[in-house]
Amino acid sequence: MNISAILWDYDGTLVDTTRKNMAVTIKVLKNFIPDVYNNMPEALISIENYQKANYRYRNWKELYKNCYGLNDEQINEAGKLWSPYQLKDTTLPNMFVGLSDVIEELGHIKHGICSQNCSKNIYNTLKNFGIAKYFGAIIGYEDIPYDEQKPNPSGFLKCLEKLNISPNKSIIIYIGDHQEDTIFGKNAAKYYKLNKYDVEIICIAARYSGHSTEDWSVQPDFVAYCTSDILNIINSIQGM
Repeated sequence: MNISAILWDYDGTLVDTTRKNMAVTIKVLKNFIPDVYNNMPEALISIENYQKANYRYRNWKELYKNCYGLNDEQINEAGKLWSPYQLKDTTLPNMFVGLSDVIEELGHIKHGICSQNCSKNIYNTLKNFGIAKYFGAIIGYEDIPYDEQKPNPSGFLKCLEKLNISPNKSIIIYIGDHQEDTIFGKNAAKYYKLNKYDVEIICIAARYSGHSTEDWSVQPDFVAYCTSDILNIINSIQGM
């Protein structure tokens, strides 16, 4: 079987959005914690704390509940505020070194993004770096129902559908920096298996973002310690 598509996470995988996401989070929280600047949650005191908190919880909803103290109703409202605040903040995140070259080298394969960020914000960033043309589908937070966010495989399925790819008799690569990204890919594999599709989903962990995979209860198929590893891994898969 050939590789039909490469699907990517966005934050911490394609670009380093830590500083921007911290700033946006604080602005969102101000709607629920008016004096947030005087009572800053520990997770937002430093970049190191923010990254640790993000990797500690399965998804942003758990993060907002456990680190910021929001209830379910507030979390739902915060989700609606995320995209507008992302678009208002024009800070450009840094793309990981060498990644644009990797994507260009793999340009003959269809690419898509499955993220919990804002799809328009993602597109604008990719366009700025000159690589938006390689991505035929961008599935963001607003494209998936609240209760079907990662690691539910709905975003994965929708991304392939938008790319006009049948998962039958194909290999799909999914690349992400969080354990939940690997679980997301594995959940998609389970769905396709239950529905009798002949598909292999290979999960690559983007460890170059700085997070270790050693303590993950669900391990990826491959680990990319630097961006060039992605190209080497995919070339090796194509050569099998």
